[in-house]
Amino acid sequence: MSAVRVLVFAIIATIGLMPSNSFGASIDGKWFLHSFGEMRAYFGDFLAVCDEEGFRRCRIVQYGFGPQVDVEGNPVASQDGFFGNSRLSIQQEFDANVAPTFQIEIFSTKLSDVPKGPMTLSIDGQVFQLTEDDWQAGSPEGYNVAKTFSIIEPSLNAEIIAAVKAGNRLRVLHDGWSETHFQLRGITRALMAIEKREFN
Repeated sequence: MSAVRVLVFAIIATIGLMPSNSFGASIDGKWFLHSFGEMRAYFGDFLAVCDEEGFRRCRIVQYGFGPQVDVEGNPVASQDGFFGNSRLSIQQEFDANVAPTFQIEIFSTKLSDVPKGPMTLSIDGQVFQLTEDDWQAGSPEGYNVAKTFSIIEPSLNAEIIAAVKAGNRLRVLHDGWSETHFQLRGITRALMAIEKREFN
C-alpha cells in the first residue's frame, strides 16, 4: 500500500473517532435509565437526575473539570476525579400541594473545608450579596460536606432561580474573593424538565 493511501486511511480513521456535534444534539433533552437506577437527561451544560421511588426526587447538576484560574487570572490546580473542580447543584423540593421550590448547593475546590464567606453571587452583573442567614456550610440538609455551601433562605433561592433562568453566566465570589463560575446554557430547560418529570 502506498504512503499516500496509508495517510488517507489514517485521516479517515481519525475523523471517525472525533466527537460529533450531531451526537450531542441527538441525546440532548432525552431521558434514559442510568445503571445507578436514576432517570437522567442532558440539557446543554446541565445533567438532570431523578431518583428514589417513582423518580420523585430530582436535581440538576453541572460539574467543572480541567484547569481553572482565580479572580486575578492565576492558575488553580485542577482536580481529577468524579466531582471535578466545582459543582453547581439545584435540588427540587417536591410537595404535591404547593409549587415546586429549589435549593442551591455549590462545591468548589477553591473553598476552604468549612466555607466562611463572605459570599456573593453575580448573574450577568445582577449581584446577590449573601448575609450569614442566607447560607450555611455543607449540604442543604445540614450535612458536613467539605468545600461546599448551600443557600437556605427560600425567598433568596427563588430570586436566584429566576435570575439564572434569564442569565448566561453565574459567578460565585467567596473566601477572600476567589471566584468559581458556571455557564448557564440549558438551565431553564433542565429545571422545567424536572418539574414536569415526563420521561417518555
